[in-house]
Amino acid sequence: MPVIEMLRATCVPGRREEWLVLDAEIWTPALAAHDGYISKEVWPSIDNPDEVVIIVRWESLAQWKSFPDELNVALEAKMQDVQVSVTSEALEIYGG
Repeated sequence: MPVIEMLRATCVPGRREEWLVLDAEIWTPALAAHDGYISKEVWPSIDNPDEVVIIVRWESLAQWKSFPDELNVALEAKMQDVQVSVTSEALEIYGG
């Protein structure tokens, strides 16, 4: 069953544009190379100029969970100058 990973990133004040560039250079290729990755959308907040919502679609929860922890830590370290925090949660796709 497909899974949505929803992340909320808080950028260093005034550095969101830098964050967006780094995210595209660092995270997007790493995610795209991982088994089970479907797509990624990046939504800068209109109401909060230091926040970004990221939606990543995965083929399954197991494939999302198999993203290597050590790679995650290494990629996060590359974002540390422009990122204050990031939260993540998994959502099911409901067919209603």
